[in-house]
Amino acid sequence: MVKLSDIAKKLNLSLTTVSRALNNHNEVSPKTKELVKRTAEKMGYIPNKFARNLALKKSHLIGLVYIDDKESNFYQSFAFEVIAGVRNYFGTTPYDLIIIPGKQKNKAKESLKNICYSRGIEGLFVVGVSIGDPYIDELKEDFIPAIIVDYPLLTKKVSYIQSNNRKGCELAVEHLVLKGHNKIAFINGHNQAAISKIRLDGYKSALENSGFTFNQSIVKTGDYSEKSGFDAVNEMLKAKLDFSAIFAASDLMAVGAIKAIKENGLKIPDDIAVIGFDDILLAEYSSPSLTTVRQHKFDLGYKGSRELIKIIEQSDYIPKKKRIDVELVIRDSA
Repeated sequence: MVKLSDIAKKLNLSLTTVSRALNNHNEVSPKTKELVKRTAEKMGYIPNKFARNLALKKSHLIGLVYIDDKESNFYQSFAFEVIAGVRNYFGTTPYDLIIIPGKQKNKAKESLKNICYSRGIEGLFVVGVSIGDPYIDELKEDFIPAIIVDYPLLTKKVSYIQSNNRKGCELAVEHLVLKGHNKIAFINGHNQAAISKIRLDGYKSALENSGFTFNQSIVKTGDYSEKSGFDAVNEMLKAKLDFSAIFAASDLMAVGAIKAIKENGLKIPDDIAVIGFDDILLAEYSSPSLTTVRQHKFDLGYKGSRELIKIIEQSDYIPKKKRIDVELVIRDSA
């Protein structure tokens, strides 16, 4: 195996100069850097990343914390695209990703601080954390740079990124109003998700902006699953509640709502219109195809990762919350 000393000997340079050239050090001239890099490539030199990180006292490890305590199809679909954005971004950097599972079968949840310190992790990208999760209390201690998806925590070392949920709710309700609906039911997610309150507030705000009164009787709580959307609509239809449209806080709940409407002998959108939130792959292929609010999930991962690197590498950087735009995708259900 070719060593740094072999390159230094061939070029009659010091070991320090060769090392600095390969690490793009400012004290080495561009001409020497190019010579060293070209020679190293020809000789088949493979950098020892571990040794380099040890010398720099940096691990270049990012912990990807993925939490899905309910093991839901909704969150797995959402998180897959977010994580794709994270992987795509870090694939262009010196950093490596390691997975930190938020749930381990038959094992107590290990302290986040212990995990990070024992593995030399430099930063965290957190997906799926819920209200009351002990990881949140640890992140509030500011012991490590971190970015969180869909949980509003902003400190000296921690920031968060989320879609513009309020705008998404307003787009959905406004579209239904323009279609002539004035009694719009809402199926929200569980209260452990921080975004549930934001989406409920957005729904209320959109109704108010359109001149309609909030009606608690046609607001139901699900858990972001297809079954919960199905059950919520069956409950409202059985109670003979008056509504002509449904806005669901996730696509899976919207798909469940569609199933319940059809099983009750009603047509979509003629009898009841339906709008979802997320634009997962299933939305386009449901029957009828689902009108929904599109989240740019890949961007949540990619741009969140870019923010995390700023927190890690710039000592004077002040973390900023990031909000990703949304859009309404109009299909057949509304």
